[in-house]
Amino acid sequence: MSGRLMRFAACVLFSVFASIAGAATPAEIPQATSLLVDDAGALTDDERKALLGRLREFQDAGRAQIAILLSKGTDGAPLAEYSLRVAESWKLGRAGRDDGLLIVVVPSTGAVRVEVGYGLEGNIPDAKVAQWLDDLQPAVKRNEVAGGLDQLLDRIDRVLPKAASKSGSGDNFLFPDHPEWRLPFVLVVFSLFAIFPMFAGRWGSYASAPLLAAFWGGAAFSYWGPSPAAYAITGVAFALPLLWRLNLSGRKAPRWVEYLKGFGNLMAVVAFFTILTVFVGAPLSAEAKEFVWAAPAFAALLSIALAVFLFPSYARPIMVVLRSFIHFIFIVVLVYACLQAFVADAGRIATIVAATVTALIAIGLYVDSRQAPSAGFRTAHWFYGLALLLIIPCGLFALLLAAGGEDLQTQIVQGVAGGGSIAGALAIAARLGLIAAVRVGLGGAFGGGGAGRD
Repeated sequence: MSGRLMRFAACVLFSVFASIAGAATPAEIPQATSLLVDDAGALTDDERKALLGRLREFQDAGRAQIAILLSKGTDGAPLAEYSLRVAESWKLGRAGRDDGLLIVVVPSTGAVRVEVGYGLEGNIPDAKVAQWLDDLQPAVKRNEVAGGLDQLLDRIDRVLPKAASKSGSGDNFLFPDHPEWRLPFVLVVFSLFAIFPMFAGRWGSYASAPLLAAFWGGAAFSYWGPSPAAYAITGVAFALPLLWRLNLSGRKAPRWVEYLKGFGNLMAVVAFFTILTVFVGAPLSAEAKEFVWAAPAFAALLSIALAVFLFPSYARPIMVVLRSFIHFIFIVVLVYACLQAFVADAGRIATIVAATVTALIAIGLYVDSRQAPSAGFRTAHWFYGLALLLIIPCGLFALLLAAGGEDLQTQIVQGVAGGGSIAGALAIAARLGLIAAVRVGLGGAFGGGGAGRD
């Protein structure tokens, strides 16, 4: 009896070790021999050529690098884990842009998944991918793999950035359609070097004046030619360093001199804002037009901070403006991040919410400043409370989205649309518990976007 027991125990241990060994061996990743790898043999030669041609068109146009894997199976590994390993192994997408996209199909089981690189998440949110896969999976199960993939590529085509303009040379990164803008851009951006002599003292303004006039005047003449506008800009550029020199005088000046100094400082803030907007906005307009708004926002933030130093007597109200602007930008980004996957006009809603919250805080600060410090109940608290009621739900929702995993947005969209079951609703509620709030996922070029259907 003991011998049988020993043999039984040995068999159990062997099975356990074999299971552990099998689980520890990850599914084999196929070699990226092409943008289309058909390990499952699900496509005919003509279908493979047609799909591969479309993938090459996306890549050659610089819109994205899309690859398709038709897999024999994942050897028991979860499809999400397997497809992410494939995407990272194949190194899809351009460095610094992360514009890769991987489509994985397992024809034998009907499982489908799309992995989206971080650079394409703005164009292809998880909820949109989930809707596409709801149509692709039935086609795969009907053995219409080529037709389903072709339809999926049509939908991807409609949301990807447009193809870059081809000019035949590699120096057209900035302003490919307006080469006449390049020299003015360079001169305006580098005109900041013209004020360096002023750091040596008041007499340095006499060197800065002709330098700034040369930079700005050169930009104006290269764009407009010899015109009244070009001559006016050259004259203003020459005068500004002389006005800025007034800030270096420690003596009390007549009122008219103070007015001139204030005008010069105001022009300094305007010029600083313009140069920063051009410097940041030009590359964004060439690479990511949807984020061009960040250029004036960034420039305004630094320009308001500069105004605090140039107008010390108005430092307190300017700091209120600066603080309100920071509130506004933060809330716009927060609300947009929460809504962009669920609402078509998320940008407009985010702007309205941010403006409302910022106004409530500003009113509260003003009311608080008018009330006596010894007062018990402060009316300003009502305005602060209303602002918090608007922004706290967005903040909590953003935390839950960050902690809930890559499919959470998709599940919420389906639940709101009425496509979820009671069990699905309970699963969502469970994932939004306190335990999930401490689990935040981190990824590389892939892993932040995508969806799947098993």
